[in-house]
Amino acid sequence: MANAVNLSEPLPAGGLVLKYDIYYKGGKVGEHQMKAVPEGELIRLEHSRNLEVRVAFITAFSESHQSTEWWNKSVQLQKLSAKTQVNGKELDISGANSPRGFVYVIDGVQQLAPADVVTLDSYWVGNAPKHSSVIDVAGGKLLQTSSKINPDGSIQLFGEKFNAKFAYQGDFLSVGELTQNGNTVVYKKVSGN
Repeated sequence: MANAVNLSEPLPAGGLVLKYDIYYKGGKVGEHQMKAVPEGELIRLEHSRNLEVRVAFITAFSESHQSTEWWNKSVQLQKLSAKTQVNGKELDISGANSPRGFVYVIDGVQQLAPADVVTLDSYWVGNAPKHSSVIDVAGGKLLQTSSKINPDGSIQLFGEKFNAKFAYQGDFLSVGELTQNGNTVVYKKVSGN
């Protein structure tokens, strides 16, 4: 059993798989799978997302994303590896925590983020919205956010170019809404604990 990322309940030794359907304007446009696996003193989060938005039988937007994150017990990102294709353009991000902060490389260019940075993929775990520095692993940008807890227990997240609302069941996301550039996508859990 592992209890990294400050989970209220330990993960089973074999890990946990959660699956989500992704909706845009009421129609299903994709799927996201998150697997959380204990790995020694860390928890490995593996994400796989595919979505396609079609307008009049033409693909208006497509994304294929895979990432792996390693987290420690103090909810600190230790290592990251992500690959995303958006409309055919590929973006690679890798990084690791260091004494200077979180050092990451986007398509060969090194950047530095605060040591307590999270990623947009991190929001599958309920502790992530408390962090104010966020790496958009699909877009390659470092974002600054603030959050508040709503009366219904959901978490509202505010950033310069996006806002979001997350509802959790236990430690993990049950429903998430993310709005960027005036477009809202909704993630709904379909299976997993």
